[in-house]
Amino acid sequence: MTILVNMDIIDDKKELSIQNVQKKLALFFPEDAYSFTRQAIEDGMASGEFLTKSSEILPYVQTALLDEKILEVEIDGMTRVYFSRINDDTPDLEESEDEDGEITLVEPEYITGDYLKLMNHLIILPIEPGMGNPQIRNSKKITIRFFTSTSAIELGTFFQDMTFVRELPVLRLAFPVVGRQVRGARAFRAKVPREMDFSLFIKGKRKRPDIRTKPIDISVNGLSFEVKKEQQRLFREGEICTIHCIIDGVLQVRVKGTVRHISKVREKKGIQYRCGVQLDLPTRSIAADIETIVASSQRAHLKELSEKSEESGINLVK
Repeated sequence: MTILVNMDIIDDKKELSIQNVQKKLALFFPEDAYSFTRQAIEDGMASGEFLTKSSEILPYVQTALLDEKILEVEIDGMTRVYFSRINDDTPDLEESEDEDGEITLVEPEYITGDYLKLMNHLIILPIEPGMGNPQIRNSKKITIRFFTSTSAIELGTFFQDMTFVRELPVLRLAFPVVGRQVRGARAFRAKVPREMDFSLFIKGKRKRPDIRTKPIDISVNGLSFEVKKEQQRLFREGEICTIHCIIDGVLQVRVKGTVRHISKVREKKGIQYRCGVQLDLPTRSIAADIETIVASSQRAHLKELSEKSEESGINLVK
């Protein structure tokens, strides 16, 4: 009889746990609430589709920080999407007295991303467009999304405070309380490492100047690239542009594409302006060239991730 009672207690705790996960999932992902049945939740927790423990979420936010992934930020379920990045919570400099009694400021013992291991909060940069920052202060819930090579990672969290990290204004959020992986959410995109010798030459239209720039990411369907603030006016949504892809100083392919968006995201030292282009692939030969570039970019990115993982001692998600 004692064993039966204990089993009942275990079953009750399991049921409460499932109900708690169900409420969190329904709160942050209401459009799919109908699908969050008990069986679906149990299966999702077992497969890793649903992230219900802080320890399960930790590797993903560590990866987003060290890989400088762009976050899509949704406030209170509104369709407007804002952009940001996870930032480090670097401690202030410490005072140190030398042998002559002079006080100097020194770096404390701290490894990038250490604060995340506490699983207490997230630091993100102010969101862009900037009009969302007053809104996020009064929000009831926040969903952040970023992408790995296979999935969209969506995490539910709450706003805590606006604060500063070494005079840099930032937003402090609660450590995510629930998350999920959505496979096939978009076409695979390979992030292009800054160290990769991959540049773009974009032919100017209608007396506009040509520009040379660096790609941010690339897929078999499109790519995005950096532009300077004053270069935004050179691109218009819906307009076709001609792009030369150059790797190690050699032209790999010339391709046309349609401008789909001009956006901006905040970085530690300012704003990054970016242009997204949907590629036109009229022949199998051009498509194959783009596929080769995507594969090369992904290999370079995975090598970079492996180096960061080895340096930090963190098993980053690829």
